[in-house]
Amino acid sequence: MLISQRLTEVAAATIALSSAVTSAADESNTCLLYLAESTIPNAGLGMFTGVPVKEDHLLGRVGDAAFATVDQDWHISPATGTLSKHSGDYHWPLTNYDWNADVIGMDDVAKDVSVTVSGFGAALNCHFALLNVDEHVPTHDAAGLDRYTSPGAGAITPWWNRTSTALRDIAAGSELYVDYGPSWFTSREGHFQLVPLASSYEKALEFLKAYGKMLVGTDSPDDLVEDKMMIGD
Repeated sequence: MLISQRLTEVAAATIALSSAVTSAADESNTCLLYLAESTIPNAGLGMFTGVPVKEDHLLGRVGDAAFATVDQDWHISPATGTLSKHSGDYHWPLTNYDWNADVIGMDDVAKDVSVTVSGFGAALNCHFALLNVDEHVPTHDAAGLDRYTSPGAGAITPWWNRTSTALRDIAAGSELYVDYGPSWFTSREGHFQLVPLASSYEKALEFLKAYGKMLVGTDSPDDLVEDKMMIGD
């Protein structure tokens, strides 16, 4: 009787352990993020979430590494003069993936420094009306290596785990959008046509309110529904 009871307990424990392992494996195999054609026309690939994400929750499992580029203009320029990032003959393959150092919290690294963030941070598109991702500064840890005396210090970046969280609740299957800042677009006017900035949506809302007040006598968003805005009605 005792042997039978013990065998039953062992079998139950084995089944419970197997179920826990299977559950953990299923969770680890869940597609948290994936790349697909962006919902922004002609924007190439976009990053989407495969699961619902609550506000302030982490997107993905780990953060990104951040790499400082010091004196980039000087290294790129010929001996005859200094080029800027927006000149026509400036060749830096990661130009579109550089962050301003002060945004990353790395502006004290050098006088002229920009930052490249790989992985998740480089894959998101920007739509100023649909921003749903908040990016954070990376963690600094030099792993005990002195940046002046250790020969291994240059082999790693001490800035890592730059995480991103949800600005609001995000439904599964939604595209993720991060704030590039208006200068990212205005400094590339030759590459883009009419790209609405955050201020563009504010002006559009002002126009719609004025139009609605003239048409239906109110600027309340609840009253500016499509059937009331139709001139023919």
